[in-house]
Amino acid sequence: MSVLKKTYQLLSLAAGLVLLSVVLSACSLVVDGEYPDVSEDATKYINLTLYVSSDGTSITRSPLGGENGDGREAGFKRENQVSGITLILYKGAGINDPQAKVDFVRYFTVTEDNLEGRDEQGTTYSYDAAETYRSEARYTTGDQKVADEELDFKGIYHVLIVANQNVASECPKGRKISEVRELCISNAYATATPTQPWTAQQFVMTSERDATIDFSSMSPVPKEDVENAQVYRVLQPLLIERMSARIDYYTSGATYDATLGGYKYNVGSLGDVFVVTKVTPFNLYNEQEYIFKRVQDSWSAAQPVTTWLGDESTSNYVIDPNTANKDNNNTFSYLSPIAENLSNDYAQTMSSLNAAQKYQINGKDNIIIAYPKENTLKPESYLMNYATGIAFEGNYYTGGTGTPQKRVYYHYLRHQGESASGSYHASQWSGLSDTETSSSSVSMNHGIVRNNIYRVSIEGINAQEGTIKIKIEEKHWRHVDNPTIYI
Repeated sequence: MSVLKKTYQLLSLAAGLVLLSVVLSACSLVVDGEYPDVSEDATKYINLTLYVSSDGTSITRSPLGGENGDGREAGFKRENQVSGITLILYKGAGINDPQAKVDFVRYFTVTEDNLEGRDEQGTTYSYDAAETYRSEARYTTGDQKVADEELDFKGIYHVLIVANQNVASECPKGRKISEVRELCISNAYATATPTQPWTAQQFVMTSERDATIDFSSMSPVPKEDVENAQVYRVLQPLLIERMSARIDYYTSGATYDATLGGYKYNVGSLGDVFVVTKVTPFNLYNEQEYIFKRVQDSWSAAQPVTTWLGDESTSNYVIDPNTANKDNNNTFSYLSPIAENLSNDYAQTMSSLNAAQKYQINGKDNIIIAYPKENTLKPESYLMNYATGIAFEGNYYTGGTGTPQKRVYYHYLRHQGESASGSYHASQWSGLSDTETSSSSVSMNHGIVRNNIYRVSIEGINAQEGTIKIKIEEKHWRHVDNPTIYI
C-alpha cells in the first residue's frame, strides 16, 4: 500500500470519528423528548394561537334549525379581531359538574403585534367529521409565564374562554363552575355609536362547546433566549362564538336608484314601483345575556333538561336570562320598540349608507342593519311584545311615476322556519296582531340566537294584499378558528 493511500485512509477514519462524535453529541441533547438544559424546576410558559378563518359555504334555504342553520359565512376583519382572552381552567367532569371549581384564570392580551401573518390563508383544519375551518390570519397570545403552583402540568383541565372581555375578577380560583356558567354581561360588543353598526368592534366571543387541555400529553419546548425555561404550546381545537348576531338586508331583485333614494323593485305588469328608502330594526333586546350558551329540551316538561354549551337541534330551545318570563305579562328593555311610527334612532337610510356596512353578494348590495343580542321566545310569547324584526319603509309609485304612497312593512325574524321555500309575508301595521305567537309545532320558530346572520331579502310585492314577500336565510357566522381557538 502506498504512503499516500495509507495517509488518506487515516484521514478518512479520523474524519468519520469526528462526525460520529458530533452526531452522538447532538443525539445526547434530546432523550425521550426532554432537554438536559431545562431542569425540573424550569420556568413554565403557555402559548395559545388564534386563527381567523373563512368558510365559503353559500346555502340559500329557509332558516334551518340546528347548530349550523343554513351554513357558515366569514366575518369582516373588525368582526373577527381579538384583543385578549380570559382563560378559565378547571378539573372535573365538565361544565355540568356541580363540584367543579376554577383552578386557574388569567387574562392574556392579544395585540396587533401578535398578528403572525396570512401565510396560511386557505389552509383547512379539521375539528371533527362534520366541521372544517379555513384560516385567514393567525394571532398568538405569545408565551405567557405561569408559576408551577398555578397549574398542574401533569393534569387534564376543562377549558372556558371569553374573548375580548376580561372576566378574571368574576371567576376567581375556587369559584364553582356552576356559578361561572350563570354569568351574564350587558355588552356583546364595543361600538363608538350604537346606531351605527359599521362601528361595532371587539365582539365578545365565548366557548361554544366543552373542551379539554391535557398538559400531561404535551412535550414542552425550550424557550428561546430564556435560561431554564420551557413553553407548553396548546394545539387542539377550542371553539368560540360571538354573543352577538347580525341582521342583513340583501337587495337581490332590486336596483339602486339615486334619484328615488333607495332600492327599486318592479311590481307586476302595470309598471308600478316600490322603492325601499329605509330599513329599521325593532325590538332589539337590551337586557343582559348569558356569557355561555345554553339549550333546553322542552317548555312543557316539569323539569326540563338544560345543557350548557350544548348543540342546538331542531327540537330544543336556546335560553336567554328572561326567556322563561316572556309570558306576555312581563316587560323588558328593548331598543327601537315596534310601533306604527318607528323611531329613527336605529334606522338605516338607504341614500346615506356607510361604505363599511355593505358589500356585494352575486353583484347585489348586502347591507348590515344591526347587531342584536340573543333574544329567544317561548311558543306562547307574543311577537309584538318580544320578537326582534325589521321594518322596510319605502315609496310606492303607481305606474312608476307621480306622488308616491309611503308604506312600511314589518317582519319578525325567524330562527327556524316553517316554510320549506323560506318565503314569508311582511305586513303593514294594520295587518299585525298584538296576540300573534310563534308556531307551536316548530321550536325556535322566531328569535335571535348568538353568532348567526339573519339575511332578509324581498322576493315580491303584492299590491292587492298590501304585503311584500320576504325571503330569509340564516347562516352560522363562525370564524376565529385554530388548532387552539376557533370562531
